[in-house]
Amino acid sequence: MIKYNIPISTYFKTVFKRVHEGKSPEEELIEMQTPSSDFDSFTKYLVINKFDNYDFDLFAENSLENQFKIYLKQVQSKMSILFFIGLFFPIGLCFIILFQLINVLFLLIFIPFFFSVLNLLFKKFIRNQNYLIGLINDFSRIERKKFEEFITILRSFASNLKSNISPEQAFLKSYNQNKNSISILKKPLKNQISNLINSSYPFRELIEFLKSELNSWRYIIILDAIKNFVDKNAYFSSEKIREILAIIYKHQKLGKKLEIVMKGEKFKIYFFIFLLPVITGAISGFFPFFTIIIHNLEFTGDILNLFFKNPPNLYSIGIIFIVLISSISITSYYFLKLIYNIRKFPFILGSNLIFILIFLISFINIINFI
Repeated sequence: MIKYNIPISTYFKTVFKRVHEGKSPEEELIEMQTPSSDFDSFTKYLVINKFDNYDFDLFAENSLENQFKIYLKQVQSKMSILFFIGLFFPIGLCFIILFQLINVLFLLIFIPFFFSVLNLLFKKFIRNQNYLIGLINDFSRIERKKFEEFITILRSFASNLKSNISPEQAFLKSYNQNKNSISILKKPLKNQISNLINSSYPFRELIEFLKSELNSWRYIIILDAIKNFVDKNAYFSSEKIREILAIIYKHQKLGKKLEIVMKGEKFKIYFFIFLLPVITGAISGFFPFFTIIIHNLEFTGDILNLFFKNPPNLYSIGIIFIVLISSISITSYYFLKLIYNIRKFPFILGSNLIFILIFLISFINIINFI
């Protein structure tokens, strides 16, 4: 365990040191507390049963997987809270501005407040904090494709190791079996495969290259485990690799359930993104006239003449525009973030343009009506 490049390795180093100082290994293992409660429970179970007659089925599911299942059940309800605040905060601002309930300058304070609230809600309610090794959190097509190619090569590698050949030969054979079906990993692996063919490249160096090339905690953990398995026994490491793949497949099934939920919310999110600027734009078209009417309640003449005699303060209208466009942009940004949309700018720009267009239409219609 000390050789593995994972956080709990440091805890085992401490245990190893204390055992050398004369402490009881069993007591140290029972008292050991790592960041993983599941690992601690498993270690205590092994010690109590004297590393014999243990049942792995008792630990078939870990706490992270259970937490993720709870997250799946709650995510739609939590998204509804974000939708409510994201939609009704800008609309509420419209009515606050419309009826002159606060000073215009104070409106600028609402923008960082609104951003902070949505950011906090997203972190606490929506963002997945469960780092399952087989789960791609951002649903990126490229990242998912790369991970699928990696799994494909590992599956073939595990099967080839059963033929009782060297790890280098097993990996070379895996590459040749899958080189037509991989695209992202094909280029970085090509030069390394040439070195394997020339027998000038040990398997350990290939693992280190892949860790550096893939540069992700997910790949590093898996590759470190495989390196240690193969160092001990290349033939029996095949079963260990298959166990890792089984865990990955289980996590991917959970990930697909989350993806289905997010896809189901896509239409609603796109609808809200374009509905919000329509509502706020229509209401905000009344601002200039409400400002004049409220400040001249005793006036009984022509409102249109009053508008041209006492035009609204352009400074105030500018601040109102900035506040509303900012609030619409913040809402659009976090709504798009819910569904992992990477092209946020066109949607936010489109939403803002709709707001400006609806505002102008509303404003012109009021003038024509008067």
